[in-house]
Amino acid sequence: MLLEQIISKSNMRQAYERVVANKGAAGVDDIGFLDFTSEVRVKWPLIKIQLEKGEYRPMAVKRVKIPKANGGVRLLGIPTYMDRMIQQAISQVLTGLYDPEFSTNSYGFRAEKNAHQALEKAKEYINAGYSHVVDLDLEQFFDRVNHDYLMNELSRKIQDKRLLRLVHSILRANIQVQGNQTGCKQGVPQGGPLSPLLSNIILDKLDKELERRGHRFVRYADDCSIYVKSKRAGERVMESISTYIEKELKLKVNVEKSVVTRPWSTKLLGFTFYHKKGSKGISVHRKSIATYKDKIRTITCRSKPYAMEDRMMQIRQLNQGWGNYFKLSEAKSVFSELDEWVRSRVRLCYWIQWKKPRTRVRQLQKLGVKPYQAYQWGNTRKGHWRTVHSPILLRTLNNAFLKKEGLLCLKEIVAPKAVNV
Repeated sequence: MLLEQIISKSNMRQAYERVVANKGAAGVDDIGFLDFTSEVRVKWPLIKIQLEKGEYRPMAVKRVKIPKANGGVRLLGIPTYMDRMIQQAISQVLTGLYDPEFSTNSYGFRAEKNAHQALEKAKEYINAGYSHVVDLDLEQFFDRVNHDYLMNELSRKIQDKRLLRLVHSILRANIQVQGNQTGCKQGVPQGGPLSPLLSNIILDKLDKELERRGHRFVRYADDCSIYVKSKRAGERVMESISTYIEKELKLKVNVEKSVVTRPWSTKLLGFTFYHKKGSKGISVHRKSIATYKDKIRTITCRSKPYAMEDRMMQIRQLNQGWGNYFKLSEAKSVFSELDEWVRSRVRLCYWIQWKKPRTRVRQLQKLGVKPYQAYQWGNTRKGHWRTVHSPILLRTLNNAFLKKEGLLCLKEIVAPKAVNV
């Protein structure tokens, strides 16, 4: 039986190690990853018996709000560490059962599949003449999943009634918001280890329908893009697929956000497409650039009392993650432009940190500026941003100096061989 595979010693150990390695926030019981080891030793024997008998019930899920780039919020559900471990154990076994049959056009939350592959496939469609895209937006997908529909889909493959009851109890676990608990009648809370697999099981029905109709598409979680050859064809696809989604999958299409447009006029996984000689290429979307700049502004904000070492470390961490994801972009000039802008922000931090004219004079002299020149530059009446772009700082706090101080540029990540400082 599947439940025995799930609670087997080897599978539970693997689940435990993955959950602890993630070091996430504590759930409603306030037990964090540091205390979870002793928690498992004490409670697991009884919980295992409850699981075998089909009597285990998960604790409530803590709901938190995460701000989104578009100004909205994403609702995340944080299970307790014990429930996370059980969900992870279920996911490991069920992934082996379901994943081999998922569509090759599904790229989210799957081993050996990723966002970059989805973007390359989309580019392949565009360069093959599919010049319009049906950009589908599923309204509050994770919060609208119909429990009865999902359980019916799971029961087609899973015969173990105890496991089905366990998954159902995970779906119906209470939601706790600021200490108050309410029941959960629909939805799959984002944040639990089982949620990504369950979302793919539901949306695989959409994938199979699109394949049956012969459409070119890519799907990453609830982001689905269908590529067609004309706007009229796209409008027909939008209408028919929206009807299918709402009637068959019991989900809702966001009519205001779903559009038929050109691929280079929309955003896909943080990227967009652009015209280059003889074909279309992949580039960073302007909204992704704006989000990056906002993060840099926060790190280099003049009102933040960070030491320069801390600022450099935060920029380094941001650039490593952002650069490694967006290095797929074929329009490399954006990275050089952003690097120059970041250097200006960092120079501004130094200049404001020096604050008083006599401090600026002293610091400029330390950087090798002759006394009379240091006095003249240190007492400048130019505005801060103008000073940043003047010889005062361009020559003293030059690129080589900033690199020596620990500034990691995007160009060093996306094209390390092309970097000259």
